[in-house]
Amino acid sequence: MTSIEIGILAGAIFFTSALTTSTGVGGGSILLALMMQFMTPAAAIPIHGAMQTVANGWRIWLLRENMLWPIILHFGIPMPIGIAAGLWLFQEMPKEWVQTLIGGFILFTLITQSVKFMGQRELPLWAFAPAGIVVGALNIVVGVVGPVLTMLLVGRASTRQNIVSTTAVFSFLGHFMKVVGFAVAGFGFAEYAWAMAAMVPSIVLGTYAGRHLLGKISDVFFRQLLRIVLAALALKLVVWDGLMGGTL
Repeated sequence: MTSIEIGILAGAIFFTSALTTSTGVGGGSILLALMMQFMTPAAAIPIHGAMQTVANGWRIWLLRENMLWPIILHFGIPMPIGIAAGLWLFQEMPKEWVQTLIGGFILFTLITQSVKFMGQRELPLWAFAPAGIVVGALNIVVGVVGPVLTMLLVGRASTRQNIVSTTAVFSFLGHFMKVVGFAVAGFGFAEYAWAMAAMVPSIVLGTYAGRHLLGKISDVFFRQLLRIVLAALALKLVVWDGLMGGTL
């Protein structure tokens, strides 16, 4: 990678970190799309996972008082099973299929909420265990499943801080285990050490900016903004990534 490309990614990750900290979703998808302009998908997904591990780890520390630990434990403990399954079984699955299904799931959930059909039913606590397995596998295939993680919290999280902080733990677990999986599979992270190091200061500053914004907005406005961001990401997954394959 050239110095200019590294600089572009370092600048972008400031804004994506701020977006994710203020809404819980969105930044990771944007960052991965940008990384794929400068790297092959085989390199972009593991490097993106490493950067998201750092970003979510810092986000967890800043918002540590708002965690929903029963959900986190049910979700996180079985996740390595899904990571292993994704590495073993799903590497050859067409990514476009998975992205279309994920986007469709998010749109369906948003629509049912808006018409009050199943909208306020919370996911049972036990269901987060199989969800951890499924999300772990999907994370290997598509690289970003933040919107799915956020939708799982509907009805369970009472405040915007609960949603953002708990989603950060979900994402941290998924990305960290993904990085471990790629390292075991032989991916050379050392080749991108300078690029990753250049992004860390932007992650720290962007997360601070996002936390400041999160503290300024109301829960009602946050949930409205979250629905807009989720809908936009879902449409991108279905139309651009899925049906069009990321090409014009």
